[in-house]
Amino acid sequence: MEPQGHPHIDPRQPRQGSQPGTNPPVFAWKPSPDQTAFRLLIARDADFTQAAVDLPDLTEPIYLPQAAFAPGRYFWRWESGGEQSEPFTFELTPDAVTLEIPPASDWLARFAAGHPRIYVTPGQVTDLRARFARSTSPTKGKLLADAARLLDESHHLAEPPFLPDINRDYEAWFAIWYEILWDSRAFVKGAETLALAYLLTGDVRFARAACERMASIARWDPDGSSEVNHNSEAHMSVIWHGPKACDWVWEHFTDDERAVVIAQFRRRGQNQFNQLRHQGYFGVTRFDSHSGRKIVFLAMTALVFHDEIPEAAGWLEWLRPILCGIWPIWAGDDGAWAEGISYATAYVEIMTMFATALKRGAGVNLYRRPFWRNHAIWRQYTFPPYAEWIGFGDHTERWAGTWITNADLVEQIARETGSADLAPYIAQVRAEAAISPSVTERNLPGITSELLLVQLLDQDVAGLPQFGPEAAQGYQDTRPHLHRVFAGAGWAAIRTDLAGPARDVALLFRSSPYGAISHAHASNNDFIVHVAGRAMAMPSGYYDGYGSNHHAHWVWHTKSHNCVTLSDAPQIMRSHASVGAIEHPYEDERLVYWRGNADAAYADRAARCRRHVIFFKTSQALLMVDEFLEKPGMVSALQWNIHAWERFAVDETARAFRLRRGESELHGHFLYHHNAFFTLTEGWDPPPQSAKSNAQWYMQYNLRFTTSGFGNRTLGVVLCPGHAQLTPAPVTAQRVDNVEVAQIGADRVAIRQGATMLFEGQESEALIALAVDDRRYEVSEVGLTAL
Repeated sequence: MEPQGHPHIDPRQPRQGSQPGTNPPVFAWKPSPDQTAFRLLIARDADFTQAAVDLPDLTEPIYLPQAAFAPGRYFWRWESGGEQSEPFTFELTPDAVTLEIPPASDWLARFAAGHPRIYVTPGQVTDLRARFARSTSPTKGKLLADAARLLDESHHLAEPPFLPDINRDYEAWFAIWYEILWDSRAFVKGAETLALAYLLTGDVRFARAACERMASIARWDPDGSSEVNHNSEAHMSVIWHGPKACDWVWEHFTDDERAVVIAQFRRRGQNQFNQLRHQGYFGVTRFDSHSGRKIVFLAMTALVFHDEIPEAAGWLEWLRPILCGIWPIWAGDDGAWAEGISYATAYVEIMTMFATALKRGAGVNLYRRPFWRNHAIWRQYTFPPYAEWIGFGDHTERWAGTWITNADLVEQIARETGSADLAPYIAQVRAEAAISPSVTERNLPGITSELLLVQLLDQDVAGLPQFGPEAAQGYQDTRPHLHRVFAGAGWAAIRTDLAGPARDVALLFRSSPYGAISHAHASNNDFIVHVAGRAMAMPSGYYDGYGSNHHAHWVWHTKSHNCVTLSDAPQIMRSHASVGAIEHPYEDERLVYWRGNADAAYADRAARCRRHVIFFKTSQALLMVDEFLEKPGMVSALQWNIHAWERFAVDETARAFRLRRGESELHGHFLYHHNAFFTLTEGWDPPPQSAKSNAQWYMQYNLRFTTSGFGNRTLGVVLCPGHAQLTPAPVTAQRVDNVEVAQIGADRVAIRQGATMLFEGQESEALIALAVDDRRYEVSEVGLTAL
């Protein structure tokens, strides 16, 4: 049986040999373009004589059963046009969450017959307004202040112009596109804000202003300059918050306004469905980032307008296995998101719109899927509240809006999953948001509506955890592990103190099976280091526009990351083949270990390119060992890159560097005593475009350590953090015959450079040998072994 490849190239689910986290699992496969009719077989035996499911007349290459299976091992395959797929096997364990999703027709029957029906029913409105009147939440003040300000603004937005040719003048295209994006997004978010203010107060002035806004934007031609294929962002601005706004002020539209609004949403829905279904099949042949939003917006449109739009019920039935089974396409059950934290914030927050609507309106609880709680934990480990900079992926600035959305998202997940232990993290993030800078165009009006409504509706429910600032007081984190590995999307993290920024040393690491596509970069085996609240090592470059000169030729390139390059050559760029993996994680009371495997990412010139990561708990020092074997017929020099916001101080004789930011330090030591040299540069080539300047785009400084010779190399680097309560571990290093030897505080390390090595009197073929306290360890092909 062939191994499965990249999940976007080979989307078959359940994956071969997998243990799905939910029962029943979703079934998906990639047909040939001419195949339109399918048979799905699911059996308890490899010969398919004990069929549990036999569906001969499927018209879609995706199926989500309604009923759970009995635990055990299963086999599945599909057939079409006389062709038969190879069989796959999976196991449903008793630990899998039973989550049975009824047909979409049942959803609609359970939703309220009138309006409002999104998050709130007509019968709840009176009590909801009373609760809001009693509320003392700061969110209440912001919502009412924003709504009052919006009353004085124009409720008309002119239809945007058509976009110029992006290939002729990128910066001219970007300037027009960027203005349209934020103007239209703010305008419709303003309509939702006004509609929510009406829902919570009964003030008709807010309702009428929201109606006027939605009627204005409904007069745009859905097949014109904001058509989904021409200007995706302008189209999405309308259907993002627009359906909620219409739902909450439904009775205050005039008949003419309502007719225009319905006609516009029907046409946009038709265009959106056509793109998702017939211009590629989302989750099977189509995996573009924007469609991860569009599936939610189409569902919300269908839920609000299903009485008025004949196609709406069909859209929802088609979306059912996608929203409730295939999603997320950038993550697995362990919760990490391959495109990075910023894009995960947006896309997962958008999914809460649908998940909350479905739970509150139809009683179907998608938050029971393992992904949700694990996603919040992933954020806790990889998005420190104090972070000056986040990664990996596009949009990494510290913006107040990003921090607020992160806190809202984690609180929404925590409330829906009953995860009270996340309360301290939420409180920390909100405190940091209050002192974070803002970007003018990103200061959208309003608040996270689904969270506020859930807070109000659940505030008197006994037994629910609380998530105000007081919930964090006196909380002690008793988790035993310093590190978490999220192998599904290829992330790992070490946090020495989740609650104390002044003591925290954080290592974030990426080596992703999703490759160098979308908003991710050619950066497998990349790392970020925070020390006592300061970003010490970080990827370089800024997101000045998708595909801009700077973005395409610096940010996407491996040289801008804390990775190795091979004679200036990057990992394979913009490719599904450029994948990585985090392998063999290990932790005990002395150390943490994992291996980043980026062989495929460098496959054009390397037979092997791996990074071994070891964290010594006592000294809090990090050892990284890069293992490079050249591809036959290719020669390359190994280059080790690191980037920061401050200049590096280099001691070439000692093969060392030092970085200081305030009271935070990072000392680096290269365990390589043959010919090598340092290169220090600053800035970027090419620099960011000026059309999207940002006050946080500080100058960056780049250090490269190049091993002079060509060919196979094993390079060790020790990184020793320091802060007011931590002295950087002293390091001494030398080469003894064919072994690089180092003393890191009280710990000893040997890195083999020949066929074998002698370490503390014992000969070994291990790549790395360690003596930590009274324990010996070896690192070999199978990972780290305690001897």
